[in-house]
Amino acid sequence: MEENEYKATYDEITQINCVFEKALTNNLCKCAFAKHFWLADREGYACKSADASQECAELLRQLRENSRFSLKLPSIGQQLPHNMDIRVQAGGLAGLQKLYGDDAAEHYITSNVRQLVECAVAKAGGIAALPYSEIVKSIAEYKVRSRRRKRGD
Repeated sequence: MEENEYKATYDEITQINCVFEKALTNNLCKCAFAKHFWLADREGYACKSADASQECAELLRQLRENSRFSLKLPSIGQQLPHNMDIRVQAGGLAGLQKLYGDDAAEHYITSNVRQLVECAVAKAGGIAALPYSEIVKSIAEYKVRSRRRKRGD
């Protein structure tokens, strides 16, 4: 499958984007609103709710902006490098999990992103009111899995 065909089909499948797709594809979280699919041997996720996707997108925007200093970036553009974006997504969700999630969840694994976001937003009084100084600590601490070497390298 050519890349242009792939992108067109991907856009057709993901009419509503899942902004935590990188964390989901790396098995760092799960979400009740995520719709999983395989396309040309690649894994992907879409969101089942436009409202949920919009709220998660605002949360991720705030996580990126508030983690700028810890990521040593002068400004946050539209796209972060892949590993940095995973760090923001997984570390940010881990920070929310520490503050608002259940204690039984595995380390760095959020069992239901949507439920966690709804709970955090309700308790804090909105996305802007979340304690980002605490959440960013988890982003700074989060270590992206190192790349596996192939035999013979």
